[in-house]
Amino acid sequence: MTLLLLGGAWLPPQGSTAQENPLALGVAALGLAVFSAGFLAQLSIGFFGRPRFFLPRPFRDVKPDVPTAPAFVPRVKGNMTEISVRRDEADSYAQLRRYKVYVDGERVGDLRPGETCQRAASPGMHSVQVKISWCSSPPLSVGVSEGERQELVCRAVPGVESDPMAMFIRRHDLLTLRRA
Repeated sequence: MTLLLLGGAWLPPQGSTAQENPLALGVAALGLAVFSAGFLAQLSIGFFGRPRFFLPRPFRDVKPDVPTAPAFVPRVKGNMTEISVRRDEADSYAQLRRYKVYVDGERVGDLRPGETCQRAASPGMHSVQVKISWCSSPPLSVGVSEGERQELVCRAVPGVESDPMAMFIRRHDLLTLRRA
Protein backbone atom coordinates (compact mmCIF):
# COMPACT_ATOMS: atom_id res chain seq x y z
CA MET A 1 0.00 0.00 0.00
CA THR A 2 2.90 2.31 0.79
CA LEU A 3 4.39 1.72 -2.65
CA LEU A 4 1.04 2.48 -4.25
CA LEU A 5 0.72 5.77 -2.35
CA LEU A 6 4.37 6.70 -2.97
CA GLY A 7 3.97 6.10 -6.67
CA GLY A 8 0.79 8.17 -6.67
CA ALA A 9 2.57 11.03 -4.97
CA TRP A 10 5.31 11.00 -7.60
CA LEU A 11 2.95 10.88 -10.57
CA PRO A 12 3.21 13.91 -12.81
CA PRO A 13 0.48 16.56 -12.65
CA GLN A 14 -2.64 16.15 -14.75
CA GLY A 15 -2.06 16.85 -18.39
CA SER A 16 1.60 15.80 -18.48
CA THR A 17 2.79 12.50 -19.89
CA ALA A 18 4.08 9.46 -18.00
CA GLN A 19 7.33 9.74 -19.97
CA GLU A 20 8.33 12.70 -17.80
CA ASN A 21 8.56 10.51 -14.67
CA PRO A 22 8.74 6.77 -15.50
CA LEU A 23 10.01 5.93 -11.99
CA ALA A 24 6.75 7.12 -10.44
CA LEU A 25 4.74 5.05 -12.87
CA GLY A 26 6.87 1.97 -12.09
CA VAL A 27 6.53 2.44 -8.33
CA ALA A 28 2.76 2.87 -8.64
CA ALA A 29 2.50 -0.27 -10.80
CA LEU A 30 4.62 -2.26 -8.31
CA GLY A 31 2.49 -0.99 -5.44
CA LEU A 32 -0.67 -2.03 -7.24
CA ALA A 33 0.78 -5.51 -7.89
CA VAL A 34 1.78 -5.98 -4.22
CA PHE A 35 -1.61 -4.72 -3.06
CA SER A 36 -3.40 -7.11 -5.44
CA ALA A 37 -1.33 -10.09 -4.25
CA GLY A 38 -2.15 -9.27 -0.62
CA PHE A 39 -5.83 -8.90 -1.44
CA LEU A 40 -5.89 -12.28 -3.20
CA ALA A 41 -4.09 -13.86 -0.25
CA GLN A 42 -6.72 -12.48 2.14
CA LEU A 43 -9.53 -13.84 -0.04
CA SER A 44 -7.77 -17.19 -0.19
CA ILE A 45 -7.47 -17.31 3.60
CA GLY A 46 -11.16 -16.50 3.92
CA PHE A 47 -12.28 -19.26 1.57
CA PHE A 48 -9.61 -21.96 1.97
CA GLY A 49 -8.09 -21.23 5.38
CA ARG A 50 -4.61 -20.58 4.03
CA PRO A 51 -3.02 -18.56 1.26
CA ARG A 52 -3.07 -21.23 -1.46
CA PHE A 53 -0.44 -19.69 -3.72
CA PHE A 54 2.13 -18.93 -0.99
CA LEU A 55 2.23 -22.12 1.12
CA PRO A 56 2.58 -25.71 -0.14
CA ARG A 57 -0.40 -28.06 0.05
CA PRO A 58 -0.55 -30.10 3.26
CA PHE A 59 0.34 -33.77 3.16
CA ARG A 60 -2.77 -35.73 2.23
CA ASP A 61 -1.89 -39.31 3.17
CA VAL A 62 -0.06 -38.67 6.44
CA LYS A 63 -1.69 -40.56 9.29
CA PRO A 64 -1.19 -39.48 12.92
CA ASP A 65 1.03 -41.64 15.13
CA VAL A 66 -1.65 -43.46 17.08
CA PRO A 67 -2.04 -47.10 17.98
CA THR A 68 -4.07 -48.96 15.40
CA ALA A 69 -7.56 -49.95 16.44
CA PRO A 70 -10.21 -52.08 14.81
CA ALA A 71 -12.06 -50.42 11.95
CA PHE A 72 -15.54 -49.03 12.31
CA VAL A 73 -18.49 -51.38 12.29
CA PRO A 74 -21.81 -50.45 10.77
CA ARG A 75 -24.43 -48.84 12.99
CA VAL A 76 -26.54 -51.44 14.79
CA LYS A 77 -30.03 -50.90 16.18
CA GLY A 78 -29.63 -52.79 19.48
CA ASN A 79 -26.63 -51.90 21.64
CA MET A 80 -25.09 -48.94 19.87
CA THR A 81 -21.39 -48.33 20.31
CA GLU A 82 -20.86 -44.81 19.12
CA ILE A 83 -18.48 -41.83 19.17
CA SER A 84 -20.18 -38.45 18.96
CA VAL A 85 -18.29 -35.17 18.40
CA ARG A 86 -20.13 -31.85 18.76
CA ARG A 87 -18.74 -28.44 17.82
CA ASP A 88 -19.48 -25.90 20.53
CA GLU A 89 -22.06 -23.42 19.27
CA ALA A 90 -20.26 -20.59 21.13
CA ASP A 91 -17.06 -21.25 19.15
CA SER A 92 -16.33 -17.99 17.33
CA TYR A 93 -13.26 -19.15 15.38
CA ALA A 94 -13.77 -19.70 11.63
CA GLN A 95 -17.55 -19.70 11.88
CA LEU A 96 -18.09 -20.11 8.15
CA ARG A 97 -15.71 -23.07 7.89
CA ARG A 98 -16.04 -26.69 8.91
CA TYR A 99 -13.84 -28.61 11.31
CA LYS A 100 -12.91 -32.05 9.98
CA VAL A 101 -13.34 -34.98 12.39
CA TYR A 102 -10.90 -37.90 12.22
CA VAL A 103 -11.27 -41.18 14.10
CA ASP A 104 -8.25 -43.50 13.91
CA GLY A 105 -6.84 -41.36 11.08
CA GLU A 106 -9.96 -41.72 8.91
CA ARG A 107 -12.08 -38.67 8.13
CA VAL A 108 -15.60 -39.34 9.38
CA GLY A 109 -17.34 -35.98 9.10
CA ASP A 110 -17.39 -32.18 9.09
CA LEU A 111 -18.70 -29.80 11.74
CA ARG A 112 -20.06 -26.27 11.66
CA PRO A 113 -20.85 -24.46 14.95
CA GLY A 114 -23.54 -26.37 16.86
CA GLU A 115 -23.43 -29.46 14.63
CA THR A 116 -22.77 -33.02 15.77
CA CYS A 117 -20.96 -35.85 13.98
CA GLN A 118 -21.88 -39.36 15.12
CA ARG A 119 -20.11 -42.51 14.06
CA ALA A 120 -20.61 -46.15 15.00
CA ALA A 121 -17.42 -47.70 16.34
CA SER A 122 -16.17 -51.07 17.42
CA PRO A 123 -15.55 -51.53 21.16
CA GLY A 124 -12.02 -50.62 22.24
CA MET A 125 -9.63 -47.67 22.12
CA HIS A 126 -9.90 -45.08 19.36
CA SER A 127 -7.97 -41.90 18.58
CA VAL A 128 -10.14 -38.85 17.80
CA GLN A 129 -8.79 -35.61 16.33
CA VAL A 130 -10.33 -32.43 14.90
CA LYS A 131 -8.61 -30.40 12.16
CA ILE A 132 -9.07 -27.19 10.22
CA SER A 133 -6.65 -26.44 7.37
CA TRP A 134 -3.15 -27.19 8.68
CA CYS A 135 -4.14 -26.74 12.36
CA SER A 136 -5.50 -29.44 14.65
CA SER A 137 -6.30 -30.59 18.14
CA PRO A 138 -4.02 -33.04 19.93
CA PRO A 139 -5.25 -36.63 19.39
CA LEU A 140 -7.57 -37.77 22.19
CA SER A 141 -7.68 -41.46 23.08
CA VAL A 142 -11.22 -42.62 23.73
CA GLY A 143 -12.21 -46.00 25.08
CA VAL A 144 -15.65 -47.27 24.04
CA SER A 145 -17.36 -50.29 25.64
CA GLU A 146 -20.11 -52.41 24.09
CA GLY A 147 -23.34 -50.41 23.95
CA GLU A 148 -21.64 -47.20 25.17
CA ARG A 149 -21.72 -43.75 23.57
CA GLN A 150 -18.78 -41.39 24.07
CA GLU A 151 -19.67 -37.72 23.63
CA LEU A 152 -16.92 -35.20 22.85
CA VAL A 153 -16.99 -31.41 22.40
CA CYS A 154 -14.57 -29.44 20.22
CA ARG A 155 -13.82 -25.75 19.87
CA ALA A 156 -10.92 -23.40 19.20
CA VAL A 157 -8.66 -22.39 22.06
CA PRO A 158 -10.06 -19.15 23.54
CA GLY A 159 -8.34 -16.05 22.19
CA VAL A 160 -7.02 -17.45 18.91
CA GLU A 161 -9.47 -15.44 16.82
CA SER A 162 -7.73 -12.23 17.91
CA ASP A 163 -4.15 -13.57 17.62
CA PRO A 164 -2.93 -13.49 13.99
CA MET A 165 0.12 -15.65 14.80
CA ALA A 166 -1.83 -18.38 16.65
CA MET A 167 -2.27 -20.56 13.57
CA PHE A 168 1.52 -20.70 13.19
CA ILE A 169 2.58 -20.88 16.85
CA ARG A 170 -0.19 -23.21 18.09
CA ARG A 171 -0.54 -25.30 14.95
CA HIS A 172 -1.01 -28.66 16.72
CA ASP A 173 -3.14 -27.41 19.62
CA LEU A 174 -5.21 -24.61 18.07
CA LEU A 175 -8.36 -26.67 18.65
CA THR A 176 -9.43 -28.44 21.83
CA LEU A 177 -11.27 -31.73 22.11
CA ARG A 178 -12.68 -32.88 25.45
CA ARG A 179 -15.27 -35.24 26.85
CA ALA A 180 -18.73 -33.70 27.27
